[in-house]
Amino acid sequence: MKSLKSCLLDTFASNKIEYTPYYLIALLSINMLIVAIVSIGLLYNTGLERQKNRLMDLVETQSVMIDIVARQAYMGHDLHPTDMQMRSVAANFIRQINKTFPLYGAIGNTGEFTLGERNNGSIGFIMKQRYFDEKKQVNIPWNSSFAEPMRRALSGKSGVDVMLDYRGASVLAAYKPIPDLGWGLVAKIDLDEIRAPYIKAATYAFLFTSLLAVISSIIFWFFVNPLVREIDDSRQFNRLLISKSSTGLVLCTIDGEIIDANYTFLKIVGRTLEEILAFNYFDLLDEKYVDNEKKQIKRLIETGTLPTCESCYINSNSERIPIKLSGELVMMKKIHYIWLSVEDIRDFKKREAELLLSAVVFENSQEAIFITDAKKNIIKVNEAFSNVTGFTLDEAVGRTPNFLKSGRHDHSFYEKMFDEIAKTGKWHGEIWNKRKDASIYPSLQSINAVYDENNKLIRYVSILTDISMQKAYEQQLYDNAHTDTLTGLANRLYFEQKFDQILLRAHYTQQKFALFFIDLNRFKEVNDTMGHDIGDVLLQTVANALKEGVRSEDIVARLGGDEFVVILETISNSYEAIQIAQHLMEKAHKVVQIEEYTLQPSLSIGIAMYPDHGTERSELLKSADEAMYYAKHNTEEHYHIFSLNENS
Repeated sequence: MKSLKSCLLDTFASNKIEYTPYYLIALLSINMLIVAIVSIGLLYNTGLERQKNRLMDLVETQSVMIDIVARQAYMGHDLHPTDMQMRSVAANFIRQINKTFPLYGAIGNTGEFTLGERNNGSIGFIMKQRYFDEKKQVNIPWNSSFAEPMRRALSGKSGVDVMLDYRGASVLAAYKPIPDLGWGLVAKIDLDEIRAPYIKAATYAFLFTSLLAVISSIIFWFFVNPLVREIDDSRQFNRLLISKSSTGLVLCTIDGEIIDANYTFLKIVGRTLEEILAFNYFDLLDEKYVDNEKKQIKRLIETGTLPTCESCYINSNSERIPIKLSGELVMMKKIHYIWLSVEDIRDFKKREAELLLSAVVFENSQEAIFITDAKKNIIKVNEAFSNVTGFTLDEAVGRTPNFLKSGRHDHSFYEKMFDEIAKTGKWHGEIWNKRKDASIYPSLQSINAVYDENNKLIRYVSILTDISMQKAYEQQLYDNAHTDTLTGLANRLYFEQKFDQILLRAHYTQQKFALFFIDLNRFKEVNDTMGHDIGDVLLQTVANALKEGVRSEDIVARLGGDEFVVILETISNSYEAIQIAQHLMEKAHKVVQIEEYTLQPSLSIGIAMYPDHGTERSELLKSADEAMYYAKHNTEEHYHIFSLNENS
């Protein structure tokens, strides 16, 4: 009968070490392929940068040339032509050039440079598009995702980037505006044309690497026999490791017949090798653990592994020996065996008993408490834990506390927590956890590490307190302080805080934003003739319309009475602000039925832009307020943008 050491070493040696050269071949091949790909990638980036510079130089040169050509084209016309006439004459001249020289705008096999102009809500092209027939020139809607280079050029931007052209194809494009003509100039080339030589190079690199791998395999074949001889030395080393291991090792058949065991296992059960070979493994177990361990062994046979669990042996002196058990299913000569790793945990259990001497306090504490082993597997929870989390003892034991994670904290939060525990032995703070019903709640939690006399970590003890009511009360206080009680919008205090934050952010980013000062027309008349209750409902209706009419990130607040303010933090220009103002007025100007009254609210909106009309909160509010007053009394539209040249 083979010994445990021989069986295990046969397993280690067979079909593993002799394949090491081939693993090395694969690794070297992968490394070569990676180096080739990285090199090609670097060359591609270099080529891409050159193409960018080439295209940028081209648009710079062409923009100057086109500007000169355009000026020459309309020199013979009216002395004072309009901008539209100038553009028309210049466009006709460019088209004549394009018609006379069809390849004028071509770049490489796929590229071209194009001229475009904005026609109301679309982008029109002045030069013939390479990929469309001259009689079927395509206008691209302004809001389309296509023709992005031309859209940027017509928006006054210059640069070079990878974008979609008017066909929807990925291209490398350089773009530049021609301000005097209101045109945009784009030079572009398909990414496929740029990538083609590098893809070809990558294919050759892959084929070359594969060829080297085949050649290397043939060469390594002649070195296999010397390598196999080295396996015997490795076996000797492994025998030494197993015989001197501090962990008990035992090899059994599927039915529990013991094949072999090492010295540490024999010491745990208090028997000799000859005695142990006459036993079935299950004969060594305490009776109350037999059924459970048979289930674990069955699970091991089905899954191939046995997770760490605890059991108990009866030694030769009829003493109970608590153990920690794990195992794997191994195959030797096409026969399955069970390989078990056993650790004597008597000392550990003694320390555990000492730790749980305060069981009465533990069970009756109003604070939720759970205890884990050193691997963070829960071994005990109290009744308060079940009351707070909804998980019973059976549902929690054996699991790590990960099932309590709420998802609100990232991985770094828990890393810092356990770093602090490792350094100081404890952690205390607020944390969001999850109950069994998936509800999230805040808790005040403390975690303490417990060490034995050798300073070895053996336990974690955690105490947590549900502070949902406290947090809810704090949130209520916060909401009361920052929310208008009638409309649910932000109140003046919260608005001023957010306004100052937006001003600071805009100062550093140089980003424009718009401030709307809004007044509800004829609101005093409603209050005086229909009553304050009707007026309150009207204010709530208008507040809802304003909130629904802007984006979630925009600020809507009620300053008091029938005065509202809106901050649009991301806005391009005053034209966009007017569009939004019109949208808000339309949304609010809907007939509403309040009790027996039929009302149709109307708004007056004053608009101030940062930084054009002020850089401080008081300046912008004053400008918007004056613009609103002007809109109410001097305009039919009831909206107005503040102007320094008007007496608003």
